[in-house]
Amino acid sequence: MQIKQLSLTQTNAADLDVWLVEDHRLPIVNIEFAFIGGASLDADQHGLAYLMAAMLDEGAGDLDDVSFHKALDETATHLHFSATRDIINGSIKMLTKHKDRAADLLNMALFAPKFNDEAMQRVKAQIVASIRSASTNPSEIAAKKLMSLSFGDHVYGNLVKGSEASLEAISQADLQRSAAQNFNAEHPYLVIVGDVNEQQAADLLDRVFAGRHRCGNNIHAIADAEFVGQGVTQHQFMDVPQSVVNFALQSIPQNDDRFMQLMVLNHILGGGGFSSRLMEEIREKRGLTYGIHTSLMPLKHGSLITGNAATSADKMAETIKILREEFEKMQQDGVTDEELKNAKTYLTGAYPLRFDTGAKIAHQLLSMQYFDFGIDFVDRRNELVNQVTKAEIATIAQQLLDVEQMAQITVGQNLS
Repeated sequence: MQIKQLSLTQTNAADLDVWLVEDHRLPIVNIEFAFIGGASLDADQHGLAYLMAAMLDEGAGDLDDVSFHKALDETATHLHFSATRDIINGSIKMLTKHKDRAADLLNMALFAPKFNDEAMQRVKAQIVASIRSASTNPSEIAAKKLMSLSFGDHVYGNLVKGSEASLEAISQADLQRSAAQNFNAEHPYLVIVGDVNEQQAADLLDRVFAGRHRCGNNIHAIADAEFVGQGVTQHQFMDVPQSVVNFALQSIPQNDDRFMQLMVLNHILGGGGFSSRLMEEIREKRGLTYGIHTSLMPLKHGSLITGNAATSADKMAETIKILREEFEKMQQDGVTDEELKNAKTYLTGAYPLRFDTGAKIAHQLLSMQYFDFGIDFVDRRNELVNQVTKAEIATIAQQLLDVEQMAQITVGQNLS
């Protein structure tokens, strides 16, 4: 796979730096992009970026919501937007023969969204329904509380979807301001994959980003997040059959030189499904839970190692005891030769599956841009995994897996 780097000059805006992968086997073009901002720029208007992203295909330019969706259907164009704590991101999948029209639709969505009141009220109602549903789900409650517990008053602790009250207060003018702030920011991350050459890609992206105007770099508007949940344990009573536990430790950024070591460690500890230690000790040997999992959450301004499990209230104390013991064992003893070998075999063998479609390629390359991995990371990644040593894993385990620093939230019946 050849990745080409293009720099496109735009009037009244910062240049667009683009990664292009030509693939002419199918008449399909994928574009994926991200702008720094998202929910981190919501201030006290929680849910603003999330609502704005959900509204972008609800009418734009000279098309109302019905006409806009009809135009997408007629050109077989798939358009998606979402907001996270760090970014507003979008993707479009289009047929080569309709690429100009599809590009124009995306341009309208980004720079001329309607945000009409009827559609806004409908989308607000959909989000409120999901918020209400989540309010009765112990896993959702625990996940939200863990972010607040971990990051306190930082914007990362806020609710990305907002609340019923915060959504109700958002106006059309707020949405327009949010869109302008996000999509006119400098230096978007941008990837195009598929049935276009360099000139066609440049022409296509000129159509997509026509009308973008230079504004500030949003990355400077977001402060680094301090992990404030060290050693804090909370419980929320909820009368449900199963209790859940969510936990977190402070982690390192994804562009840290030690991240590959941490990725291998996490796979062995709790990220590798049935091959992980936590699954073996807590599910397979003792039958305490159907599943326990750890994952890495590398955010732009603060990162976590997180995990979760569900079990009956009378088994939760034992479950937590064992998971903490496994963290301590990993911190003290590191990993075995066999665990390291098996983890490397899986992580390197599964990596090509991330690139078996144009959409997946675009997504992976965008992530590489976002975390400053370098354009040659695809070629280097598996070798970086294979270079990880037991000694390196032992060192980073000692640095990061201190259970006394763990933030922990349980939701369910009182534990025994």
